[in-house]
Amino acid sequence: MTKHLGSVLGCGATLILVTCLLAIVAVAGGTPFSPGALSADHPQARPIQNFVSHADFETRCDLCHTPFHGPDAEQCVQCHNDVRDQITQAQGIHGVLRNATDCAACHVDHKGRTANLTRTSPDVFPHNQFGFSLINHQRDYNQTALTCRACHAFGQDQKIESANVRAACVKCHQEKDAMFIADHRKQMGEACVACHDGTDRLKDFDHATVFALDGKHANVACTKCHVKDRYRGTPTNCVACHADPKVHLGQFGTNCAACHTAQGWRPARLIKHSFPFDHGNKSKDSDCKVCHPTNYATNTCYSCHEHTQKNMATVHIKANIPDYQNCLKCHATGKKKE
Repeated sequence: MTKHLGSVLGCGATLILVTCLLAIVAVAGGTPFSPGALSADHPQARPIQNFVSHADFETRCDLCHTPFHGPDAEQCVQCHNDVRDQITQAQGIHGVLRNATDCAACHVDHKGRTANLTRTSPDVFPHNQFGFSLINHQRDYNQTALTCRACHAFGQDQKIESANVRAACVKCHQEKDAMFIADHRKQMGEACVACHDGTDRLKDFDHATVFALDGKHANVACTKCHVKDRYRGTPTNCVACHADPKVHLGQFGTNCAACHTAQGWRPARLIKHSFPFDHGNKSKDSDCKVCHPTNYATNTCYSCHEHTQKNMATVHIKANIPDYQNCLKCHATGKKKE
């Protein structure tokens, strides 16, 4: 009997509690379950759907939340039509974001009446989705943590005014090196983000359009060619960086590409070399100095063959060959009888 009475009382208490909760919800909306007060901040400076701020509809949880789902982007854009248009038209900040429908990732409420509804910390905002990485812009030169306002100005409606970014770049970087920035602007112009993407690399720049960085050039540090960060007027000819090697100093001029490639100085390709390298010796090629003892631009056969110029003159003149000094003219392969 006692056990049955306890069950009845327990059910009655539960029913009363549920009834009270429903009554409270009916009167106060979802306020009893709210994790904190909504923000009274009103950056847009004008009412939206007759509400000046989120605090105006604090008891209307259904305007932002879907039951058993939480904050719902579909609910958000019912009021924020401009955001909806950006997403659908792929324009503006929200049109670029890959997670544009995850409003709560950047806009967090229930943090109190004075809370800012936009997370502006660079370590939270996916800035790289806008073509400029903040990997090297976490802190100022004096190691002060950077915020969005360090580079961006905000209008009356708190929308970012990107046009002022260039001025922010100049202001910050010229404090570090005013002479360099003044010279850099003079050489390269004013559109900083047209070339820089925040990763110390040139944005969308194809170096091959100016000078191909292939072979051994691929891993050369930028400062090896661009001394003191100068880019315009950088020489593209080999002799500007490479000294004429002693092995053929002053013998072939400055057209290095006639024999050498960017894959490496060696092996060098020999152009218009009709004479066989093995000179009849099938086991190995002859050394270059056999025929070119002092200068690669000239050649001789007398350094190897024991015959003398006098004897060669006599033999060839009798054969009506006055140009006997040009051995290769008749002995193109090195054979005696050609």
